[in-house]
Amino acid sequence: MRNLMRLRLLAALLAYAGLVTAADAEPVRFPSAVVPPTPLQLRLASERSLPVPEIAPGQMLVGELYRPSGEGRFPAVVLLHGCDGRLSAAGEQREAQKLMALGYAVLAVDSFGPRGVRHRCAEEFGVPVDRVMDAYGALQYLANRADIDPDRVAVMGYSQGGITAISAVTRGGVETLFERHFKAAVAYYPGCDNTEVAAPTLILIGALDEWTPTSNCREMIARQSGAGAAVELFVYPDAYHSFNFPRDHSREYFGYRLEYNEAADRAAWNETTRFLRQNLGR
Repeated sequence: MRNLMRLRLLAALLAYAGLVTAADAEPVRFPSAVVPPTPLQLRLASERSLPVPEIAPGQMLVGELYRPSGEGRFPAVVLLHGCDGRLSAAGEQREAQKLMALGYAVLAVDSFGPRGVRHRCAEEFGVPVDRVMDAYGALQYLANRADIDPDRVAVMGYSQGGITAISAVTRGGVETLFERHFKAAVAYYPGCDNTEVAAPTLILIGALDEWTPTSNCREMIARQSGAGAAVELFVYPDAYHSFNFPRDHSREYFGYRLEYNEAADRAAWNETTRFLRQNLGR
């Protein structure tokens, strides 16, 4: 039975691989979002016949855009890497291929490379504001493309990218600054705090994760008042941090254990598929 499951997984990955190669990914450039003028600034400018205050352009970012074959306006997923920077080429393509198999375009954002940052794993736990703005810059870029449905864009991230995904949809947070919002958020093993969200959110985490403890996410769920959107939490037994990225053996990174868990990977992907189809269609 175990060998049969492995063969099925291999067949699925091979099917995904037929959808895209590295050459099929389109390198793109777009600016990180910036805070728009406040209503007060706009009102004062109008009342006093003054120009609207100028805002410095955002950091220019790079990314890879993966599109399913065919024509049409595709739903899309903004993909956010963890604190150690952009995923490996193989890892990024694996994730993009799975999402494209569902009919979604994927924009994998590189927040660190353009800024000359190697990693942000040694900093205090939390999300640099620029990463949230990067997510909104990616959303704005996609919304201006004729081949993307701007009303069906989700944000998905891993570890610090997962924290960023939640921050991007936190109720009363950065999302209030922009007219265009994410339809949903998927967070793999994020750090959780006591926030409510403005868009449906899915959290997937390992029970043995010491870097981003499950207890924080359980507390976040318990404190939901019902005023925001729904948050779903799935905890996988025997799974550590980074459980969905295959590697030859477990290892320690900044003092925390990283280990692939095939059962958790498969189960989490099933939940991701269900959740995205529920919120983005296809």
